[in-house]
Amino acid sequence: MASDHVEAEGWFGRTILSGHHYERALRCDAVVAVQQDPLLLDVARHYLGGNARLITTRTWWSFPTKNASDADLSRASFKFHFDLDDWRMLKFFFYLSDVDGNSGPHVYVRGSHNRRRLRHQLTLLVGHPAHEVLDFYGAENAITLTGKAGSGFVEDPFGFHMGTLAKQRPRLMMEVGFGVSKPSKRRFHGEPVLR
Repeated sequence: MASDHVEAEGWFGRTILSGHHYERALRCDAVVAVQQDPLLLDVARHYLGGNARLITTRTWWSFPTKNASDADLSRASFKFHFDLDDWRMLKFFFYLSDVDGNSGPHVYVRGSHNRRRLRHQLTLLVGHPAHEVLDFYGAENAITLTGKAGSGFVEDPFGFHMGTLAKQRPRLMMEVGFGVSKPSKRRFHGEPVLR
């Protein structure tokens, strides 16, 4: 349970920055209701075309911790990155807890989904340092998204974005993603698909 975060860190003897619900989120009627809301599919079809389909739904916690190491913070989710779940995507995000500047707000670089630096197009690396991304796309285009529980936003995840480290309070977030290809055979977000 999220309320057991500090105890779990002690028990495992390591920093735990996030906790994912994986497919268990789909046992929640409220999650399924949002996932199946016709407005989301309508927006996705207007952006992606008539073949837009649901490809992912997940919820996860981001936890504050006093012991985050450089290795913990070097994970791609805490660097500017873009998602490659499909070759064309649209993702809806909802804050399920209040999120302010100390709760790990999401940051998106406006316009980075359209105008890509060649070096960012032809990379094997997902995460890029903030200075590298902001020097090219402009620091003024980095939008920090905060809001009350229940607020949401939609983005083209091919643009640079990142989660920031929760400093004082945990953040609970939900993602509903649409793409144009068949959903992958992954059971969990980030799990490699072995053939």
